[in-house]
Amino acid sequence: MFGTLTDAQWVAFAFVFLGMALICGMLLRRAVPWLAAVYIPPSVLAGFLILFAGPQVLGELTDDWSLVPAQIIPVLSTLPGLLINVVFGGIMIGKTLPSMRRIWHDAAPHAILGSVFSFGQFAIGGLTVTFLLTPVFGLPDAAGSIIEMSFAGGHGSIAGMGPLLVDAGAGELVDVGLGLATISMLTGVIGGTVLVNWAVRSPRVDVAREHTTTRFTASRLSDVPPNEGDITDDVAIGSISRSFGAIAVAIFIGFLILTALRAISNAFGSDLFDRFPLFPFTVIGGFIVQLVLSWTNHEHFVERRTVNDITGLSLDLLIAAAVGTLSLSTLGANIPSIVILTVLSVAWSVAGLLWLGPRFFTRHWFDRGIADYGQSQGNVATGFILAEMTDPAHTTGAATGYGYKQLFYEPFLGGGILTAMSVPLILGVGSLAFGIASAATTVGLIIWGVVRSRPARLQPGR
Repeated sequence: MFGTLTDAQWVAFAFVFLGMALICGMLLRRAVPWLAAVYIPPSVLAGFLILFAGPQVLGELTDDWSLVPAQIIPVLSTLPGLLINVVFGGIMIGKTLPSMRRIWHDAAPHAILGSVFSFGQFAIGGLTVTFLLTPVFGLPDAAGSIIEMSFAGGHGSIAGMGPLLVDAGAGELVDVGLGLATISMLTGVIGGTVLVNWAVRSPRVDVAREHTTTRFTASRLSDVPPNEGDITDDVAIGSISRSFGAIAVAIFIGFLILTALRAISNAFGSDLFDRFPLFPFTVIGGFIVQLVLSWTNHEHFVERRTVNDITGLSLDLLIAAAVGTLSLSTLGANIPSIVILTVLSVAWSVAGLLWLGPRFFTRHWFDRGIADYGQSQGNVATGFILAEMTDPAHTTGAATGYGYKQLFYEPFLGGGILTAMSVPLILGVGSLAFGIASAATTVGLIIWGVVRSRPARLQPGR
C-alpha cells in the first residue's frame, strides 16, 4: 500500500497516523458519552486505537496485517522522549510573574501538601518494592519511584525517563509506568468525584459548591492569566512561530545546563548526569527565557495561549504515541504489581487529603486540598477539574493557589528534577535506603505544613 518509503518518510507518516488517531479518539469520546463523563482524554483513546489497530493486537489476529504499519511503531516509541522536552520547556514561558511573596502566600500549603504526596509515594514505592514486589513478583529494584513517576508525573515523565530505565536494565518499567499513568487518570477523576460527592453530603465538611447555584461545567483553567492581545509592530513572524522559538531557546538552555553538569560531574569522576534526562532542565530554561522577556519589557512577544496550544499538541501526541506503543505482554506479566501499586497510591492520596487537608489549610480545606489530590492521582488538569467541581463560582481562591503551586512544585516533583534524580539515586543506594529517606522527608514536610498553618488556625473565627 505504501510502497517503498525511506526512514524519513516513515517519520512523516507517523505524524499522519497520530493526527488521524487523535481525530478518531475525539469522535469516539463523543459517540460514547461515559468516556467524556469520566474525563478520558481523546489522546488516551487515540493511543488505545493505535494499540488495538497495530501489530500487537490486530496484527496478531490477522497474521501480521494491521491498520497501523509496523514501520511507524519505532518512530512512535521514540517520540515521547523527545516531545516531553517541548511540554516542560513551555511550562514557565508566557506567564506573568507576580511578586514571589504573593505567590508563596497563596501557593505554600498547596506546594507543601503536593510535596508530601510525592515524597510519600516515593516512600511507599521504595519500601513496597524492597519487601514485596521484588522478592515475590520479580519487579526490578529501580521501580522504587514508579508510583510518583506514574501517578504524579504521568505519561510524559515515564516517557522522559524511558532511556534511563532501559540503560539501567529495567526497560519493562516503562510499560508498567505507562499502564499506571493511564490508570491514574481514572483514579484521579473518578476517585475525586466520589470524594466531592461525599463532602457535599457530609455535614462536617464545608464545600463552596453548597453556597452557590452556579451549575458546574468542566473547563480548562490556566494557572495564571495569559498575556492579553498580540504585538502590533511588524516583526514578520507569527505568534505560533515566536512561541515555538521561545520554547526552542528554553530547550537549548536546558541542554547547555545539562551538558555543563555532565562535564563538571565527569571532572570529579562521577557519571551521575551521563544518563540524566533533559526535560527537567528545560523548565529552568523556560524560566530564564521568561525572565529575560520580563526584564526587557518584551513579555508581549510570547502569548501564553499560543504556548499552551504548542505544549498541548505536544502532550497529546506524546500520550497517544506512548499508549499506542505499550507492551501488552509486559503489562500482563506485571498485573499483580500494578494492582498493588495502584491500591497503595490511591489509599495514600485519600488519607493525605482527609487527614492533612484540615491541618494544612486554614480555610476551605476540602476545596483547596482536592486539587492537590487530583494532581497526585492524575495531572495538573485533573486538579483544576476537581477544584472546579467544588468551587464553580471561584470564591475560595483554590484554583489560583493551586495554579501558583506549579511554579514551586513542577520544576522539582511530579516529573521534575527530583523525580528524574530518583532513578539514579535508587541505582546508587537501593530502593530500601531511598524509601527510608523519602519517608523521613515526608514526615518533615508534614510537620512543616502543620506548624506553618497552626497560628492562623488558632485565631478566633477560623
